[in-house]
Amino acid sequence: MRTRLTASLATIAITSATLLGGGAATASAQTLPSFIPQHLIPAHLAPQVEGIVSQVRAALPPEAWAAVGSSEMAYGDVAAFGVSGGLREGIIREIDAYRVAHGRGALAPNADLDRAAQAWADRLAARDEVMHNTGLIDRGHGENIVAAGTHCGAICLVDLWKNSPGHNENLLDPGYRSAGMGIAYSGNGKVFVVHNFAY
Repeated sequence: MRTRLTASLATIAITSATLLGGGAATASAQTLPSFIPQHLIPAHLAPQVEGIVSQVRAALPPEAWAAVGSSEMAYGDVAAFGVSGGLREGIIREIDAYRVAHGRGALAPNADLDRAAQAWADRLAARDEVMHNTGLIDRGHGENIVAAGTHCGAICLVDLWKNSPGHNENLLDPGYRSAGMGIAYSGNGKVFVVHNFAY
């Protein structure tokens, strides 16, 4: 178990360049979203435009913001949000469907892990960093973390975990019975998702 948990300590950070078909993944995020024609904004007005964009982003649900100027992947996630209730529910649905498709059971909700995951996600977003909660892992729990641009919805976020061997191993561990999740947003346009697992 320790080897599997240690292997999952790899973290994922990705930007729209990778998701939309070009460029290498990076932990940095553009200050202004790619759909704003930055070459038309005079340099001396850029801080004011960034402030306005931040206010609009804060006023909108994250899934609605994700749809603006995004790929079909994000639009699909936003459509699912309208029907089923949000990013959290979408991630849970994706993980449970993935586990069931591989002969594993769906994960029961775990309120204690929800609280721990939310506190950790809030901490990561406030610091704009990705690191694992070693105290939680030392107590025998699994943990997946992802940080991505808000254009990345539920399907996209779970796909990032599926494509990372350590994270995928946690997703498909047949021994896990319950899970908790925390989601937080940084000031520079990233979503941080912490998903904890328990036997």
